[in-house]
Amino acid sequence: MVPKNLPTFLGIGAQRAGTSWLYNQLSKHPEVWMPPVKEIHFFDRALSYPSPNDLATASPYNRIFGSKSWERPRTVAGVKKIYELVMTGRFHQAIWWTKWTFGYYNDNWYRGLFSQAKFHKACGEITPSYSLLDDDDIAKIKTINPDMKIIFIIRNPIERAWSAIRFHILKGANLKPDSPEKIISVLKHPGMSLRGDYERILDKYMKFFDSSHVLICFFDAIKNDPTGLMLQITKFIGIKPYEKIVVNNKIPINPSPDYDMPLMVRDYLYTIYIPTIKRMAEKFGSYAKTWDGENICEITQTRENINNELLPAIHP
Repeated sequence: MVPKNLPTFLGIGAQRAGTSWLYNQLSKHPEVWMPPVKEIHFFDRALSYPSPNDLATASPYNRIFGSKSWERPRTVAGVKKIYELVMTGRFHQAIWWTKWTFGYYNDNWYRGLFSQAKFHKACGEITPSYSLLDDDDIAKIKTINPDMKIIFIIRNPIERAWSAIRFHILKGANLKPDSPEKIISVLKHPGMSLRGDYERILDKYMKFFDSSHVLICFFDAIKNDPTGLMLQITKFIGIKPYEKIVVNNKIPINPSPDYDMPLMVRDYLYTIYIPTIKRMAEKFGSYAKTWDGENICEITQTRENINNELLPAIHP
């Protein structure tokens, strides 16, 4: 059972690399408890991070009555959710949402978000922005649970960056697929560039966590070998394998619109990421060997022809 209601694993990204798919899969497992909100954003709540910073103000009084009006919509949405849950008799969920909406954000509050997990073998949350964390906040994770397991899904960084741009366009950002100069300026923003710097992310986490506590997964395996991928993940977090993995790749989670990449953007991304891709292919092998940059379309290997060379998940 979960010790002292502590989260036992964290998904730290990467953004646009299948973390929503993973959240949905783990939420279905009988031995895993996942919070109703996928991304908690507790460790990246400092305003210095290029992330939502929804938990930047710890005091619920200051969130409601303070001068930062941009924080009030989250409280209003929480109240509406609590009312809906109470009126439909879902009281356990209402209790969680009350903590989430009106709690004082500190370590005890964060641990309390997992209090309903006490009868499960594993529990955790997935926040891709944790890939942005500096040393102090990664150390905080270690303080919360010294035995925390870290799951990091990586994707061809060229594909990942272009998917993020397409998703920005979908969400109504002031961005158009035929404006390469503007796209490149967005790609240079720390909120975008840091998320694709896998080597930096792994170097920082490996300062605090042994390699046996860090699992690197490949986004490619979600399509090519989801059963093998989840077998690796369930073994890693200490739960029994799924009896059956049900995957419908025809209905992707959080899909991006399909736009052609402008040549200028392609050249920029190749310049930035090809050296990284070559190093990762040499270090990790597996699917990283297919990230040669010449063809950024999804590869079509199956488990049968991948065999032992391309594994769905590896330790560094």
